[in-house]
Parts: sequence; C-alpha cells; structure tokens
Amino acid sequence: MPLVLIILIVALIVMFYRFKTTSLTRNCRWREDRAEACWRCAFCGARQEGAAVPKRCLQR
Repeated sequence: MPLVLIILIVALIVMFYRFKTTSLTRNCRWREDRAEACWRCAFCGARQEGAAVPKRCLQR
C-alpha cells in the first residue's frame, strides 16, 4: 500500500510540474522548419522564430 501511495504522489508532482512549465495543449504539434529557421505548429499554423523548442501555445 505505501508503494501505491508513493507512486500516486510522484505522478501528481510530475503532472503539476508539467502544468506549470508549459502551456502546450494536446493539439500543439511543433515542427522545425530548418530552411526558414523557425518552428511551425502543425495544428494551428502558428510560427515562432528561434532554435529552442517552443513551450508556449501561441493560440491561447
């Protein structure tokens, strides 16, 4: 029983951390366009410049 409780607590901590560090939704699918040096969302068509993977949904 203690093992199940520990696993549950760890899962909740991971979900909370992910919720706080990103605003990406289930629909966000960022694809790197190396020719134009940008990232494009396959779902909404948003575009973001830079080399780092986007962590914010531009649709919101």
